[in-house]
Amino acid sequence: MRRIRFFPLASTYQFKFILLLLLVGMFYACNPTKRIPQGSHLLMRNTIITDSSGIEKERLYSLLKQRPNRKILGLFQFHLSMYNLGNQGKETKFKNWLKSIGEEPAILDSNQTERSKNQLRLLLYQKGYFHSVVEDSISYRKKKARVYYKLTYNQPYTIRNVQFSTKDPSIQFFIDFIKNTSLIKPGNHYDEELLNSERERITSELKDRGFYYFGKNYITYEVDSSLQSHQVDISLYVNSINENVDPATNGYKPVTIHHAFNLQNIYVRTDYNPRDPEGTIPVDTTIVKGIHILSANKERALRDEVLVNNIFINRGDRYLQRDLDYTYKRLQDLNIFKFINIQFEEVPRDNEQKEYLLDVIILLTPMDKQDFTTEAEIANTGGNLGIAGSVGWRNKNLLKGAEVLEVKVKGALEALPNLSDSVEDNKFLLFNTYEIGPEVTLTFKKFLLPRFITKNTSRYFNPRSILTAGFNFQDRPDYKRSLLNASFGYNWQVSRTQRMLVFPINVNSVSVNPSPGFQARLDSLNDPRLSYSYDTHLIPSGRFTWILNSQQGLSNKDFFYVRGNLELSGLILRGLAPALNLKTDDKGSYKIFGIPFSQYIKPDIDVSFHQVLDKNNTMVYRIASGIGFPFGNSSALPFEKSFFSGGANSIRAWNARTLGPGSYQRGFDIIEQSGDIKIEANIEYRSFLIKVLDGALLEGAAFLDAGNIWTRNEDLSRPGAEFEFNNMFKEMALGGGIGFRFNFSFFILRLDAAVKLRDPALQLGERWVYPNQKFVIGDIVPNLAIGYPF
Repeated sequence: MRRIRFFPLASTYQFKFILLLLLVGMFYACNPTKRIPQGSHLLMRNTIITDSSGIEKERLYSLLKQRPNRKILGLFQFHLSMYNLGNQGKETKFKNWLKSIGEEPAILDSNQTERSKNQLRLLLYQKGYFHSVVEDSISYRKKKARVYYKLTYNQPYTIRNVQFSTKDPSIQFFIDFIKNTSLIKPGNHYDEELLNSERERITSELKDRGFYYFGKNYITYEVDSSLQSHQVDISLYVNSINENVDPATNGYKPVTIHHAFNLQNIYVRTDYNPRDPEGTIPVDTTIVKGIHILSANKERALRDEVLVNNIFINRGDRYLQRDLDYTYKRLQDLNIFKFINIQFEEVPRDNEQKEYLLDVIILLTPMDKQDFTTEAEIANTGGNLGIAGSVGWRNKNLLKGAEVLEVKVKGALEALPNLSDSVEDNKFLLFNTYEIGPEVTLTFKKFLLPRFITKNTSRYFNPRSILTAGFNFQDRPDYKRSLLNASFGYNWQVSRTQRMLVFPINVNSVSVNPSPGFQARLDSLNDPRLSYSYDTHLIPSGRFTWILNSQQGLSNKDFFYVRGNLELSGLILRGLAPALNLKTDDKGSYKIFGIPFSQYIKPDIDVSFHQVLDKNNTMVYRIASGIGFPFGNSSALPFEKSFFSGGANSIRAWNARTLGPGSYQRGFDIIEQSGDIKIEANIEYRSFLIKVLDGALLEGAAFLDAGNIWTRNEDLSRPGAEFEFNNMFKEMALGGGIGFRFNFSFFILRLDAAVKLRDPALQLGERWVYPNQKFVIGDIVPNLAIGYPF
């Protein structure tokens, strides 16, 4: 059971309190040295000056042993201010809390400065700058200090020759391969990190060739730097077991060669209980493809063939670490085992046995087959209040093949504006809009395709076949809409960083019933495109998605995220229309089952780059773009497939679906604005502030959003909506603001406040907002949402 618990009034009081703390912190930040003892100095800045770009500055700064107090947005020493605020007067619980979220003053320590110099000197030496010089100087002003480190690299040493050798005959066989694929090459700069990487590479290569007991400690280097030519010769040596080891430290064990191991018996225990490892003795054993499957009863949770297909080792195979790692990952991806433990036992040898063998024992502990889920969130469509949620039931092993059946019912209540003059009634307290609908998803962890297609596909693809069906009913002040959808497609891993999603079948049937007042409003606007958006229609489409995610687990490293989509609708059906003798409506569009179907091509792409500045600060850059081409059977994109701009995950200074298109001046027109083209760019700075509410993290953010939507063709009812390349930058909207994120680990509650900086709907020459008008509090657009915007 999963519950999301919201804190009182969407943390309104907490937000005001935190804002007050920030204001007080900024005030105290104006005099950070007020409580520095006489004779001491607050470290304000470290500066590293180099005469070369041979080593990244970020790496150099990371070695410094003493750093200035943290700053928010690079300006305010908020954490130091909180500490100083809590460190004055009589001690109280509140002041202790302020000190706990703050930072002690970074008082300059000459010993730490000397240690920093030594660390910098050591790094330069490890990078081949054997004759580098590191100097420091300190600038004092009142009670503040700035430390300067001057690095003179001098000429680096390069690699002249590399020699690989061993006395171990079992390793000697692989020496040529190791040498040909080496990371250490003549002409490169000497770099000890590269030597360590080479050590790890060789270890990985040998473990993937059966050497189970091999470790990187068996690899040693000798470096000769006495050539008088700023060059070194490197000798890499692979030791045998107990070679070059003091006999007294290993009990005088003899020197022996490394042995490559093969796998003998593979045992899989499917109902292992780690709390009672010596408990129930398996009574049922089945051998499938040489793998022994053991359980305490004959009714196993998973079919034997499914289990074996997710084990990437076989009896008689050479021990390969990568196959064992992938076996662990695939068993984990089945999502039906709570614990997975892979163990090895060396098989005792007799005098006649030539091979060295390992038995593999895989211990699997099942998790509960079924669970229930509940989810809740705050809906915020265009700044309008709403709540949403869902309840669901999930069976994670429906047919004993790790198939997942999920049944979910979603619902939402919102208070939306009335787009027409029709009289509206609040259906539920303050809310005039509701939607509800069930959804059923069945996932198979394989390709549901004929065998002759899948027989040559890689087992490493980790495929999924997904079948989904759902219904959604919306009752809004201006219209009622019913949406019936069904889809079938595939999802598979192309590589460690890439995934593909192909959904050849994706059908949406949309039935719209406008209120008389709203229909009259549509007719009065005389906009065929807008009227088409609210017509009943069918969307028979196919979707292709490519995802690139270079993030490596939870590591604090820069990464890219790219998502590209291509959606095609109605092409096949339109081509077959004459042969199927389909009828047309009064607009000339073909109909199937009495409903006109949409025809369009729609590519779009979303690219973001996450730059980790340090463990507390991150910059995120994003650009997104897309274009839709309605043709043939459609005069415009369906409403659901159009592009929109504004809102909590877009240009946050505009409410959802209110920006654009182009320079169109919507005035009091509150009908949601859509377009065929979308371009957006965002930059966001994120910084960890403090821990609140039982370990939840409070993060701050500052951001700029730019973008707009356009129509491909002239729209007489919306002047300025058409995309023209020469006007593109003139019609870009720009907004900026600050925000807070409450990170509860299982979900993130986000509150952003944004203002318009450049509004393309204003007259040309007056589009920069604040030189032309005075700021008022009503200019702030709040955005309350779940999760990061991108």
